[in-house]
Amino acid sequence: MSLPPPPGTVVVYWEGGAPAFALVTGEEKQRIALVTDAAREDRIAPSRIACEVERGVAPARSLEGRKEAAARVLAVRDEVTRIARDVDVATLWDLVRDRQGPESEDDLAEIALGRRDGRARAAMLLALTADGLRFMRRAAAWLPRDAEALDALLAERSQVARRAVEREDLLSRLGRAWRGEGWEAAELETERRTIAALETLAIDDMDAPEPERDLARDVLAAVGVRADRPHEGAFRLLRAIGRFSSDDENLAIARYDLRTEFSLEVTRAAEAAGGGFARAGRRDLTGFRVITIDAPLTREIDDALSAEPGPDGALEIGIHIADPCAFVAAGDPVDREARGRGTTFYFPDRKLLMIPASISEGAASLVEGAERPALSFLVRVDPSGRVLQHEIVPSIVRVARRLDYDAVDALLGGAPGDDEVLARLSRFAEAREAARARAGALLLHAAEVEAHVERDGTLWLSRRDPHSASQRIVAEAMVLSGEVAARWLDEHRIPAIYRRQAAPDVPLPAFDPDLPEAVHTRAVRRVLRRGEGSTSPGAHFGLGLSAYAQVTSPLRRYQDLALHRQILAVLAGGPPVHDLAAMQEILASTERAEIDARRAERMAERYWLLRWMERSLGSAVTGVVVDTVPRPIVVLDETLLEEPVPSLVGAALGDRVRLRVERVNPRADILALRPA
Repeated sequence: MSLPPPPGTVVVYWEGGAPAFALVTGEEKQRIALVTDAAREDRIAPSRIACEVERGVAPARSLEGRKEAAARVLAVRDEVTRIARDVDVATLWDLVRDRQGPESEDDLAEIALGRRDGRARAAMLLALTADGLRFMRRAAAWLPRDAEALDALLAERSQVARRAVEREDLLSRLGRAWRGEGWEAAELETERRTIAALETLAIDDMDAPEPERDLARDVLAAVGVRADRPHEGAFRLLRAIGRFSSDDENLAIARYDLRTEFSLEVTRAAEAAGGGFARAGRRDLTGFRVITIDAPLTREIDDALSAEPGPDGALEIGIHIADPCAFVAAGDPVDREARGRGTTFYFPDRKLLMIPASISEGAASLVEGAERPALSFLVRVDPSGRVLQHEIVPSIVRVARRLDYDAVDALLGGAPGDDEVLARLSRFAEAREAARARAGALLLHAAEVEAHVERDGTLWLSRRDPHSASQRIVAEAMVLSGEVAARWLDEHRIPAIYRRQAAPDVPLPAFDPDLPEAVHTRAVRRVLRRGEGSTSPGAHFGLGLSAYAQVTSPLRRYQDLALHRQILAVLAGGPPVHDLAAMQEILASTERAEIDARRAERMAERYWLLRWMERSLGSAVTGVVVDTVPRPIVVLDETLLEEPVPSLVGAALGDRVRLRVERVNPRADILALRPA
């Protein structure tokens, strides 16, 4: 409009993209002063005036004047709205769509209503805006859309309307399911999209993409789902409609997209390959007394040990690693699947094998009493722990005795049935640990607690004592084999994967003998750099070694399997199976799997430890304060869970505390503790 409307004029103006009615009271600083139909005063730019409806007397500048103005605006608005209902926009569009150029509101009002006054003009504005399809506003005029564009918009509007109906129906059905009245799936697009968003929120929590997270939260609110965390609410609603089979569903499997089953092709290939192995080219070490030390539940037994006396007090240590390469050829179906999985995933309630059980728990596993192919690391170690000589050989071994950690500790403690091999291995472990300490190794002895879930749902915990002789024997033997392997691979210039760890950026915290060991362990771990894989050898700070390679778990870690292939190929007189580029590809593809494994296992382990804590609800538990900044952190004695306890005011490092378990919600990852 060229001139601002005079005071007393009822106008239509744009408010948030929609037409609104008001009465002009004046002009102030190049802005139009208005009183709305709600008796509210406002100031707007002149460009927001859409049209004049009628002119009249300006209201008094008082509360009564505003009320009178609002009443007048309401009366005009109601009359214009009634007139707008008589406008047939579809017929109007059909009449003018072939005319050239935009149409004024007056002309359109003349055609539709047979009049050109202010009320007709305003009614036309309301009708065209409400339709929102057939005409496009161009300045102060309206341009009819072409038929093709209109058809597309009509189809879109129809789809939006259909989805709105589907959404209301879906919310109603979800509400009934949430109330325990059963679930009836409709298999509609709106339902599929909504349930997918709920699954994404339940599984990924805050890592869920924002659109899916917002959609899922809106649905939870609309259905009336109450939960401690949105992701918990999404899980419980999905559980109510049968999308999860158990309240204890392992969401880590879905979160990290883990493979839970082997294909028929892989299973059959593994069964066929596990029928036997070629003995040619292998050294017969079945005359050695070989033992295994593992947890009682371990089925894929991939390392065994022997210890024979050598000259001048030295020990001939044998570290015999299971050899799945005797059954799995590079590039065959089993190998491709193993590489795709990258590692075996261990959860309290199940495990996802890297290699089918017929090989990993059967043909290649170093079970007691059976001859098995192995890659043996034969190392002569002097009484001070120094390596005098080493050799790597393909071998055949027979395990004479399977032991678990507790049994080894009992035998070394003087229990009946003492085994001289164990005594030698214990001396070896003490010497090697001392030698590595002198070389700068970081010796952290942290206890471990693991949750286990039986098929019948029984939950129990196991604990490993880091100071036990059995733990030290296994740890030092594994580190020694990795040291020997790295040295051999580097000397022979064989493409390989090494494990490295840079020194921390700050000095390590000093050990305080007056504080519990858990305090020092946490402080050290907070400054340590993360280990990494590399195709170039480098120092490993924590182990105190100049080079280190993992080779002790080829049944459950693909990187180890690949290194076995490299070593075996060269020992057989041929070139390595993989060149440097291929090893870099293996490292890149499997490193992600190993990171995912650690995260997924921690996620599942914490859930089940919280489930264990449910039995202590309302009771007292004990722990030690391991940090106080920015808030107290307590490591619980029984589960080793590290939990913040903000209400533990005045706590000092190393304090022993009793805490009351106020609340536990494993699915929401909530454990609330207060001083007892």
